[in-house]
Amino acid sequence: MGTERPAYWAVIPASVRYDRDLPPNAKLLYGEVTALSDKLGYCYAKNSYFSELFGLSERSVTRLLAVLVERGYLRVDVIRDESTQEVLERRISAVYERGETAPPPDKNVGTPPDGIVHTPPDKNVGENSTSIEQIPPIVPQGGQLKKRKSKSVPSWKPERFEAFWNYYPRHEDRVSAVREWDRLKPDDALIDTIARALKRQVESGDWPAPYACRYLRNQRWLDEPAPKGGRAPAKTQARQLTGWHTEIVDGEEVMVPDG
Repeated sequence: MGTERPAYWAVIPASVRYDRDLPPNAKLLYGEVTALSDKLGYCYAKNSYFSELFGLSERSVTRLLAVLVERGYLRVDVIRDESTQEVLERRISAVYERGETAPPPDKNVGTPPDGIVHTPPDKNVGENSTSIEQIPPIVPQGGQLKKRKSKSVPSWKPERFEAFWNYYPRHEDRVSAVREWDRLKPDDALIDTIARALKRQVESGDWPAPYACRYLRNQRWLDEPAPKGGRAPAKTQARQLTGWHTEIVDGEEVMVPDG
């Protein structure tokens, strides 16, 4: 399973545990990401690591990651070389209840971790009661966990969201679109910018519209118009339709979200 050494504890918040639309293996994958993220605030494990760990195909791991990103539980960032645009690293971060990722790591995050981090744990690790990895996360005691209700109406400018939703050409997964709208909190000026761009994109006639939640999350209103007199290249269209594409990272072909 490579040199990854996860923490003793994984964190799976109630929003992830009780999401009925989330496959059980996706919840396990989310927990493993949090266990691998304790030192840097993100994990850089390859799909092959998760595949071997859970006995899944790498294609299944890709689908599970896509579901977690789609539902707003994970964020995937791709680090590229500024001069060559070569992919250097894929960083997977857990997104918590407030729509924020874990606190950023120290400024020295770019330096390699200590050599000892990859050494196997001592055989008597169970006797080490002072290690921070042996301390469970703090959880509220008493009371009953309340399941978060799925919202179909946003808290932020609901009347303007409704106008956006009614005009948008695809009406799948309204709940995720509402969540992204509340997370974005667009002011009136930004909403007008989105409306103008969306009108241009829809009227182009050949625009492969993504889900509304992806449109908002990936700021697709900033997309450049297709060249006049022809359609966008077929490869670009395929990437827009799927929302994911392949990149070579450390010699391994992995799926990353479209930029």
